[in-house]
Amino acid sequence: MKPYSILFAIVASLLISSCKKAEIAGDVSLARETFGGLVRGDSAVKDKIDWPVFTSLGTNTGAAYTLLNSAVEKEKFVEGFVTQFSSSFRESGGIVEDFTNWRVISHDSAKTEVAADSSKGVLTVIVSERDNVERVSSINIIR
Repeated sequence: MKPYSILFAIVASLLISSCKKAEIAGDVSLARETFGGLVRGDSAVKDKIDWPVFTSLGTNTGAAYTLLNSAVEKEKFVEGFVTQFSSSFRESGGIVEDFTNWRVISHDSAKTEVAADSSKGVLTVIVSERDNVERVSSINIIR
């Protein structure tokens, strides 16, 4: 019986390791897709962002979002943010393809920090889970 227990422990360990790697790879994909959607001004990206806690380029966007009373106000705020983010990115000469080397720089049970390199600095995107849903909670550039 003992050899089966050892084999089971090894298989379970490999499965858990594979699941963690898949989860981390999913976080990188979510970060990259969300950033790309914001840059393109794609309103579908709004569901990938955790608006009540979201920070963008050092600004606590979530604080402004949570002050809004109605769903209509919040929807307009989100649409305006996506449009403005895209416009500002293009006006600054940004090109999404300039962001390369997407990778995880830290990971724990609460969040995954993803980074990408560009000529203007390192983009960091934090993916966190709230209410059993993973969303982007922060986007920043480190120069």
